Amino acid sequence: MMNPLRRFFPLRSLRSRLALFLTIATVVPVLWLGYISYRWIYIVQTEKIQRDWMDKAYRERDELERKLDELGRVSQLLDVEGGIGREVVRFIGSADPYERSMLYRDINDSIANVIFSNPNLGLMFFYDPDLAEPVLFPNREGGAALDLRSLTPFYRQKLFTYYGPYPSFSPESEAKGPVFSLLRKLTYGQGKSLYAYVETKTTGLESLFDAAAAGRSDYPVYHVLTAPNGNVAYSNLKEAAKAGESYAVSSRQYKTFRADSGHGWTIYQLIPVSAYDREMNKWLLQFVLLASLSILFGIALAWVIWRMVYRPIRIMNREITRFRYNQSPTGVSATGLLEFNQMLANFQSMSRRIAELIADVEDKEKRRGELEVEKILVQINPHFLHNTLNTIQWLARMQGQANIAKLVSIFTRVLHYNLGKKTIIVTVREEAEAVRDYIELQNIRYDHSFNVSLDIGPDCLDVPIPRFLLQPLVENALYHGFDEDESGEIAVTIRREARHLLVEVVDNGKGIPRERLEALLETDDDKLRRSGLGIGLRYVRKMLAVYYGSAAELSIESEPGGGTRIAIRLPDAVRGAEGLDSSVDRR
Repeated sequence: MMNPLRRFFPLRSLRSRLALFLTIATVVPVLWLGYISYRWIYIVQTEKIQRDWMDKAYRERDELERKLDELGRVSQLLDVEGGIGREVVRFIGSADPYERSMLYRDINDSIANVIFSNPNLGLMFFYDPDLAEPVLFPNREGGAALDLRSLTPFYRQKLFTYYGPYPSFSPESEAKGPVFSLLRKLTYGQGKSLYAYVETKTTGLESLFDAAAAGRSDYPVYHVLTAPNGNVAYSNLKEAAKAGESYAVSSRQYKTFRADSGHGWTIYQLIPVSAYDREMNKWLLQFVLLASLSILFGIALAWVIWRMVYRPIRIMNREITRFRYNQSPTGVSATGLLEFNQMLANFQSMSRRIAELIADVEDKEKRRGELEVEKILVQINPHFLHNTLNTIQWLARMQGQANIAKLVSIFTRVLHYNLGKKTIIVTVREEAEAVRDYIELQNIRYDHSFNVSLDIGPDCLDVPIPRFLLQPLVENALYHGFDEDESGEIAVTIRREARHLLVEVVDNGKGIPRERLEALLETDDDKLRRSGLGIGLRYVRKMLAVYYGSAAELSIESEPGGGTRIAIRLPDAVRGAEGLDSSVDRR
């Protein structure tokens, strides 16, 4: 057994092994907890960062969708059917100067109201390519420079064509970022066409279209906007994603977050991997530094603990050797450590001796309790036999043979239960039958001058209890509760409460005076004997003490003229009864 241990642990002294194990116990938890902490923080931080960036991408997508939807709603106000476009068609077809003047004023007022209600709108006008001056009713200068061929469609939706992002056609918007626009075809008359052009500013999307902010050295973030066909519509990542080309950016160089629109276009956020991992790398460096300091501190602490533990162990071993009273050698299994081999030999020698003493004391206490019970039984039985024989003699003179035969039969059962080959532990059912026999004997003796009732719960009948526990209580109530010429009632009740039995013996006799009751409640046997209530109660107390110890409770309540109540509360199981039961044959 020891050879494998010595092969794996060549260090045999406590000092060397203690130093090794304390070092391991210090380093391993730090590394393990450090790894768990790193993994947990890494996952939490990564998920948080990714969630934040995805939320930002979704916000930019939602904002851009809102602006494009706003263009569609505004274009409905410019329609030729019920919108401003109807007035524009009348203006184009009218030859009356006055009517044209009134229509011109109304159209400009309507466009002004639309612009006022939608402050994000930029340039807006109508466009008729068949007219000499195709741009009609621009809300600001610059509409004349419109060249649809220079615009690349962003995406199309039925008669709507969205463009962008690109610089506004209005010079007033050059310094305010790119715009998106909607060109809607309005058909009227016999195949004639009119176009409504509306621009929207990119206010609120500065982070998306701010090329200068994208190149910041501390934490650069680039954006790419792709059309439904997959081509790049906008990019501030000039070299890796050029406008008009198919989007293809290496995931090894950039951490990508995308948000797709329901119209097919997509916003990409691209962060260089080196910048994305910078915070995690900074934290990892701090963690490694802190872990190293913790390990060094742990090793130093382990050395201090080793110094604190090893010296007291030697002192303790010396003290155990000094106070050891048995010097005879004993076989001690080796532990693999010289110091602990000696300590274990001393300890086992002492522990064996102490165990023997404890076992001897416990055996003596058990036997003493058993002898006390046996002694009390021996004292009780002659008294009981004397009374019974007197009854038989009395019946022999006063009655015929039938009654004597019945009495002898009952007496035989009682005698067999009390003195025969019965174990000291019986069931409540057996104890109740014995009490009934005893009651019948006493009724014959006293000419049925008293009544004893037994009320026992069905769930109590098979519960084990010490033998001869109820009869002394009934006997005390019979002999000491009533005068000889007095009839009375005695009620015996047994109920189960959780894991306990509640045994009550109640009589309506003359009761017990206070000073006598106090003497009766004394735990001293001599005082109890002097109380004049006989030895039955002492026997019951001895039985409870032997078989239940402090788990059983006995209480007596009585008042002069008010009867007496004796109650016993004991567990519904007798522990250790097998070792105490002697099963003595007393016949």
